[in-house]
Amino acid sequence: MKRSERYKQMAQDVARFRDAYQSVLTHMEPVQEYMTGSLMAFRPKKTEKAEAAQASQEASQLAGRAKRAQVRSGISRTFVVPKIGVPIDPITGWDHSLRDVRAMPPQQVVNTCDLIVGALEEKAERADATDRTLVGKLAAMAALPARVRSIVAEDHPGLGKVGFATGVVAQIVVTVVGGLILAGATAGVAALWKNVVQSSPVPASSPTVGPSTVTPATETPTAPTATTVPGPTPK
Repeated sequence: MKRSERYKQMAQDVARFRDAYQSVLTHMEPVQEYMTGSLMAFRPKKTEKAEAAQASQEASQLAGRAKRAQVRSGISRTFVVPKIGVPIDPITGWDHSLRDVRAMPPQQVVNTCDLIVGALEEKAERADATDRTLVGKLAAMAALPARVRSIVAEDHPGLGKVGFATGVVAQIVVTVVGGLILAGATAGVAALWKNVVQSSPVPASSPTVGPSTVTPATETPTAPTATTVPGPTPK
């Protein structure tokens, strides 16, 4: 279901509740205060109690759907009971208007429903205008499952071609951009590695120590020991 159709359905839910509430009032009669004579509440007419009960039951059943529609409409309105300060919602607490007219007049309940209906109808018009545009159709086409898209493409072949072309262009753009990013990252890593290699200190070459050679000591010839011969003693 389209968004515009959903909003219209919600507006109808609130309108049905409003009509049911007004039907309840037709089976009621006002009760006046004894001292001041002012209107205080409503009670079922003596000859229409069964009709009033049936209308009240229908209004209560429709109040739930109308409350959900009220939340989607963005219209929030509450009434406050005097001297107590308890807030009352005009839809879920509609029957309070029959017991305490001063706190929540019945006509204000009807007016609130009309505000909600108008807000939902305005949302339906905006959604319908958006769905008619090409962007709205493409967005809806992309959000559908593959099987549903194929069914729509059978009825509207041109829309399927546009969606296919849009997907192909998107894939090409993603591929090109991804390639550029990868190439840039690779070049950056290569340049960084080159700088690291160039800035690294070159280790000094250590002298080569050859194996030690033991030169044998040269034997020095031993000179003959001189022998002293004593001379002849003079006589």
